[in-house]
Amino acid sequence: MAISNVMTRSLLSASSAMKQVRAQEGIKKQMEGKAGVLKAEIKQDSGRGGDTAKKEEELAAVEKKATDIGNMQMNQMAEMNKNMNEASKADAEEQKRAEKLEEQREKKRAERKEHLEELQEKIAESTVSVDGAEVAVISSPDAKSGEVHLDEVIAPTSAAEVKTASTGSVTVDVKV
Repeated sequence: MAISNVMTRSLLSASSAMKQVRAQEGIKKQMEGKAGVLKAEIKQDSGRGGDTAKKEEELAAVEKKATDIGNMQMNQMAEMNKNMNEASKADAEEQKRAEKLEEQREKKRAERKEHLEELQEKIAESTVSVDGAEVAVISSPDAKSGEVHLDEVIAPTSAAEVKTASTGSVTVDVKV
C-alpha cells in the first residue's frame, strides 16, 4: 500500500511542525534557566536586604514567556495531531477509491478477455469465403502473430487457376 499525496503532505507538514516545536523547546529551556538564575538572585538579594522588585518583574516576564511558549507548543502539537488524523481519514478514502477503481479496471479486463474468447470461438466455428472458395477456420488466431489458420479443400486445379487474395493479417495456405 503506497502513501497517498494527502498523507505525504501531512507528514511533511508534521515534520516541519516538529522542527518548530523542538526549536521552541530550546528557547523555553533557556527561559526556564534564566528564571532559575533570577530566582536565585532574588533570594540572594532579599537575604542581603536589597531591592528585588525589578528582578521580580523580569522573572514574571520570563516565566510568562516560558508558559506562552509551552502553550504554543501544545497548540501546535494538537493541530499537528488533528491534521494527521484528517490526513489518515483522507488517505483511507483515497485508498478505497483506488481499490474500487482497480476493481473496475479488473472487471473491465475480465469482460474484454471474455469478449475476446467469444470472438475466438466464433472465428473457430466459422467459414470464410476466399475468392469464391469456402474455407473453414480450424483454429483461433495465433497468439503471437494474430493470424487465423484456415483449412481449405479445393478441387484439383492448375497453378495458373488458383488465385488468392489476402487482406489484413489472414494467411491462406492453398494446396494444389
